[in-house]
Amino acid sequence: MDRHRPSVREAQEILRRHGKRFPTFLSVGMVGLVTTFVGTVLLYHHAHLALWLASSISIQLAILVTYTLNSLVTWRDRRGGQPGRRFLTFEAVSLVGLGINEAVLLTCVSRFHIYYLVALVFGSAVAAVWNYLANHNLTFAGSPLGG
Repeated sequence: MDRHRPSVREAQEILRRHGKRFPTFLSVGMVGLVTTFVGTVLLYHHAHLALWLASSISIQLAILVTYTLNSLVTWRDRRGGQPGRRFLTFEAVSLVGLGINEAVLLTCVSRFHIYYLVALVFGSAVAAVWNYLANHNLTFAGSPLGG
C-alpha cells in the first residue's frame, strides 16, 4: 500500500495552519495545568480527598477554563456551529483526555513511584496531544469566519 507523503507545499500549509494555533493551545493548556495543580494540591493535601478524585475534580475545572479560553483565543476564527454542542464535544474530548491523564498519573505513581505532581505533568503532556488533535478536528472543525 502506497502511503501519501506530504509535499513541501502541503507541509508548509500544515505548519502555517498549526504553527500559531498549537502554541496558543499549549499556552491555554498551561493555564489549565496550573488550575489542575492548584486544585489537586488543595483537594488532595488540604481537603484529604483521594488522589484520583482530587485530580479529576481539578481537571474538570480546568476543562471549563480551557474551553472558554480556547473558544476566545485559540480557535477564535471558528465560530460556526452551535455553542452548546461545541461545549459538549469539547467536554467529551476532554473526558477522554482526563482518562488518558489519570491512567498515566496513576501508573506513574503506583508502578514507578514518581512524585504525583511530576506524574501529573506526564499525564497532561500525553493528554494535550490527544486534546489538540481531537478539538481541532471535531470541536472547532467549523469553517473559518468569512470563509
